[in-house]
Amino acid sequence: MRARVTADLLDQLRQRSKPDRKVIGEAMNAVLAAWGRPYLHSGISIRRLTKDIFEFRVGLDERLAFVFIATPPELVFFFIGNHDEVQQLIRSQR
Repeated sequence: MRARVTADLLDQLRQRSKPDRKVIGEAMNAVLAAWGRPYLHSGISIRRLTKDIFEFRVGLDERLAFVFIATPPELVFFFIGNHDEVQQLIRSQR
């Protein structure tokens, strides 16, 4: 499995501090390593939001959620936001 990050998300990530980017990158790598192993999904907070859109959290204190689409052979990371922003995104997709 490989990852792809959209240009919009890359722009958002570049605005974050270097330590934040490191934590986010490590979390994305954890998702890639756990993908396809459902017993690991809950341990790193992967959660299904719709049929093909998932989220995972980056730390409990920040509550940043990444949203991604599973389109084999890649995971497409396209959005970062807090809980309310993720919910708004999902409502707008319906």
